[in-house]
Amino acid sequence: MHGSGRFPTHSHGSNDSTSPQQLMRYAGMAGGGLVAVSGLRRGGAVGGLLTGLGIGLILKSAQEQRAASGRAPVIGLQRTTIHLESTVNIDRPKSDIYDFWRSFVRLPEVMDFLDRIEPDSRGYTRWVAKGPLGSSVEWTSEVTEDVPNERIAWASLTGSDIHTWGDVTFKQGFGGLGTDVTVNLNFEPPGGMIGAAVNHFLSGLENAVLNQNLRHLKAYMETGEVPTNRTQKSGRLL
Repeated sequence: MHGSGRFPTHSHGSNDSTSPQQLMRYAGMAGGGLVAVSGLRRGGAVGGLLTGLGIGLILKSAQEQRAASGRAPVIGLQRTTIHLESTVNIDRPKSDIYDFWRSFVRLPEVMDFLDRIEPDSRGYTRWVAKGPLGSSVEWTSEVTEDVPNERIAWASLTGSDIHTWGDVTFKQGFGGLGTDVTVNLNFEPPGGMIGAAVNHFLSGLENAVLNQNLRHLKAYMETGEVPTNRTQKSGRLL
């Protein structure tokens, strides 16, 4: 059809470049940058959490902006597996350490990143881990292998906030001295803002938290106490 020969006109008020939605996305990226910088300047555990949250805000806003413009998604929001591994020698028989670990519910007493573990009526356990700025990440776990006094393995069930799996092995120490306890933990954070923040938090810590937590386990198993300078639940463990 020829018509008048004029092209259709578009109202500038509907242009996404000046829309409130896009301004909000830009504000989210700017705000995330400020939070991240604040975290870097502050340092420490709180600073790390702030930095992770800030990066999460930036990635979330950038993802929304790219989606609105039809561009490819931001790579930083893809799932990334985080692997932690550490070994400690404990001057106790394998059976004692195995019994402590197998109940699971007492692990938060020596592991700072866990808030609580609760058994359910199906024989599974519900794990609640600490996320950025007071948030939490939860998953339900089942035991996938149980060799008494040798190895315990577990994995999260479908529908959990995070996909995670791990195992702990108990081996006689070199020269028959104590028990070598090796722990492997794996996490696949969910996508989106919270997933990006948790991903950054865990990857930034590397093995530092796990190393420290195994030292807590060693102290408890050998003395019945953990160092009183802990950031959580310091003092004697009942």
